[in-house]
Amino acid sequence: MRNILKDYKIFNIDPAKLRSKDFFKNMLEYRDGVFKQFKHTIKRPDQFKCHLCGSKNGKEFLSYKNYKLFECKKCNLVSPNIDLAKLGGHEVYDDPAYIKDAVREIVDTYDYRKNTYAPERLNYILEKTKLPKSRIKLLDVGCGPGYFVDHLKDKKIKCKGLELADFLVKICRSRGLNVENADLKNEPSKTYNVITLFDVLEHLANPVQFFKMLGDKLTKGGYVLAYTPHIHSVAFHLMGGLQNTLLPFQHFAFYDPGSLDYLARKTGFKVHSIDYYGLDIMDYLYMKEYEEPLGYHQKLKNLIPIMQAVIDKQKLSNHIRVFFKKT
Repeated sequence: MRNILKDYKIFNIDPAKLRSKDFFKNMLEYRDGVFKQFKHTIKRPDQFKCHLCGSKNGKEFLSYKNYKLFECKKCNLVSPNIDLAKLGGHEVYDDPAYIKDAVREIVDTYDYRKNTYAPERLNYILEKTKLPKSRIKLLDVGCGPGYFVDHLKDKKIKCKGLELADFLVKICRSRGLNVENADLKNEPSKTYNVITLFDVLEHLANPVQFFKMLGDKLTKGGYVLAYTPHIHSVAFHLMGGLQNTLLPFQHFAFYDPGSLDYLARKTGFKVHSIDYYGLDIMDYLYMKEYEEPLGYHQKLKNLIPIMQAVIDKQKLSNHIRVFFKKT
């Protein structure tokens, strides 16, 4: 038989190990609690202001209940119409419900993520940057429970993690990892040649200021690698506001190539590469299993990675990987 998939990257996705059994149900329950706590931050449509470029010219893109996202007509960023000042500092992440949700969905799958995601991420960095392992000095910003830093430590790669959530820092330190609850601005200038932002870019309320700070911490020609949700995807097309990466009151920005290029040009970077790899089929089937408990993941386990590879190839998957290079 002809190898019709030779040019496709197929990931070995195991839904049962990546998500908890009641992932979608738990996600909706968590959302309900967050809405009760932060619904007062939602602004009127005429009060919209883009988090990236500051433009007030936007059109409604998607809504979940009365939580609306607008697409900026100037830079293409899609962002929620909420008052960040009223949202407060890190209240969402310090909330007991968030901690419980994070522990269940991330910490409980630690070993699987470390043994599958972390090696693939390192190989991706080596492939794209052409840096030898011995020359890498990496800062993982928003390192979470630290499974990537843990893998780098095993490989004897120079690295450090920064994480704002105290409970995650404690987990990292319990594993002997070089992780601190520290501000990026306190890191020494021109120190790192790779900075990673895995599921961080969408949380930045002021991405321009943050990226200028990243540029200061990088050596000449250094790289920033960001993994971030892609709202112009099959998953959002099928699920709308029920897509789990919408994450109300936490995800402030959804990018496309246009908005990524805008961010790079404003902060002393250029977009080095963009790739698309997601979990659209898996996420959609979790929603279907919540509606009808028919074991979709088990029945379609051979189909999921192949169909996802096709979606990735068409640049329609629900996550983007972007390398920025310091100019």
